[in-house]
Amino acid sequence: MKMLLAGWDGGGTGTTVVCTEPDGTPLARKRFGPLNLNGAETEAVARTVRECLNWMGGYGECVSLCVGAAGVSNANAAALLRRMLAQGGYGGQLVLAGDHEIALHGAVGGVGAVVIAGTGSICCGRNAQGQTARAGGGGHLIDDGGSGYAIGRDVLSAVLRALDGRGPTTLLEDAVAAELGGASRKSIVGYVYQEKRQKADIARFARLLAPAAEAGDAVAQEIAGRAAQELYALLSAVLTRLKLPGADVALMGSVLEKCAPVRARVEALIDAGLPAARVIVPRADAAQGAALIAKQRWEEQYHG
Repeated sequence: MKMLLAGWDGGGTGTTVVCTEPDGTPLARKRFGPLNLNGAETEAVARTVRECLNWMGGYGECVSLCVGAAGVSNANAAALLRRMLAQGGYGGQLVLAGDHEIALHGAVGGVGAVVIAGTGSICCGRNAQGQTARAGGGGHLIDDGGSGYAIGRDVLSAVLRALDGRGPTTLLEDAVAAELGGASRKSIVGYVYQEKRQKADIARFARLLAPAAEAGDAVAQEIAGRAAQELYALLSAVLTRLKLPGADVALMGSVLEKCAPVRARVEALIDAGLPAARVIVPRADAAQGAALIAKQRWEEQYHG
């Protein structure tokens, strides 16, 4: 049977699978269901694992697989995922990696840094000596500055302060009112503290920032500036620890890809504070990064 390598980019809403030849030549790509053990139901994850393995089997025997997903650093989650893969019939080489690790390999080829600002935020990097460093990723309760959650929270907070008279009026008031069917203390507080409210529910308000900031709203611009400072601090910390001032840097995630006021400020901070760094377009996505890790591990084990 034909041998293949595979990379999985597992998330809370979907999983992208990439299959390649042992030399890295692309074979196939497909998207499946959720694979986030921290957020999805166990049976839903198990179903995704089975579907991914069954589909891969149509292209050959997978001899090296890298699964990238949030939460794999949790020993219990990793053990559960390994068990699901074994129950699905997978017996090849297996690498479990964080979603930031596969994003790094895909975006910069493994040497450089990636700043990711989606619902959460994190930066990770790797130098030519193979040393790695990361900053952020501590979760929304104590960390995740510059993330969609942090921006969404700040948007709601700014509107609440404006309604109280504690803060300046802002265009964000009308934007939040359109989302909630009216902006009042009761509607905002009731929404935020509703039972089973998820951090993604707060992060969705981050998309209100760009229109207000681009219209000159001072409150929105302040929020954008604060988010950019937080994301720049992540990158600066990582590059300093790795002694990698001239790194290729990819800016990824919904905040940095869709919120122009934040991205522009981050790029300006990099130009001023890290002039040797180069902001690049990601070379490949996270699923391809996972496939690259699978290839590297396969070559290390079987080809010295």
